[in-house]
Amino acid sequence: MMLRKNKRIGDYTVMSRIGSGRYGVCFLARSSDGRQVVLKRFRRRMRRKNRFHEHHEAVILSGLQHPALPQLEGVINDRHGYFFVLEYKAGKSLARWLFDEKKSFSEAEIRDIGTQLFRILEYLESRSVIHGDISISNILYDGEVIALIDFGLARYEGTRGMSFSLDLARTADVLLYLLYSCYGETACGSAGSREERTWRQELPLSREQQEFIGQLLEPDTFGREASDTDVTETVTTGTDPARRSDGPRPAAAAREIFQRLWPRM
Repeated sequence: MMLRKNKRIGDYTVMSRIGSGRYGVCFLARSSDGRQVVLKRFRRRMRRKNRFHEHHEAVILSGLQHPALPQLEGVINDRHGYFFVLEYKAGKSLARWLFDEKKSFSEAEIRDIGTQLFRILEYLESRSVIHGDISISNILYDGEVIALIDFGLARYEGTRGMSFSLDLARTADVLLYLLYSCYGETACGSAGSREERTWRQELPLSREQQEFIGQLLEPDTFGREASDTDVTETVTTGTDPARRSDGPRPAAAAREIFQRLWPRM
């Protein structure tokens, strides 16, 4: 059943459809006191197939409180469907900025976005939460601050097959998208070239920057014993070898290195 504009769902009035995903559809709505919220309606077939999916998301969201994360404000279960009522976060997804708006992100913007994202991961690590689906579609940006949305695949640390390295690898993917937008034709080469090249070959990054992103992309390697080179020592641990045992956790270490390798101009 499609929800039309001005449809009443509980104490909320539907304004527009703003997105959809594997598990559901999101609508912008207005509360009775005039606040904007997001109504996330789960698809019935996905609810039958994944009956505990929304339970994970609700439990995890209810335990989080961070300005860059949407708060779970309630649950509605009526004839129109099963809904989460979520705090509205302003901004467009990075995917929309990149592909619809054709935005080229500056190095300063990439540094700010990356720093904010690593700080969010630091908070999630402190709550033993793995987001599991960090992507340019799930990061909103209003020109200054970001918000991380869609906790449908989020799980607690210790869940089989889930680790913090997954979020770090997905963060590296996000950074690569932004870096490609920044360097444009410099990264992509000539239009007539048929040679397939890796991101290491295409992007004009320093050896240390390449090593850092490469470490993020490798599952379960960030934070392991360092190799022989100084840069790998720094990238892998984020700290001096003498302080490795009591060094920062992965997201904090990654942020420190990221800020050093992409300094504020």
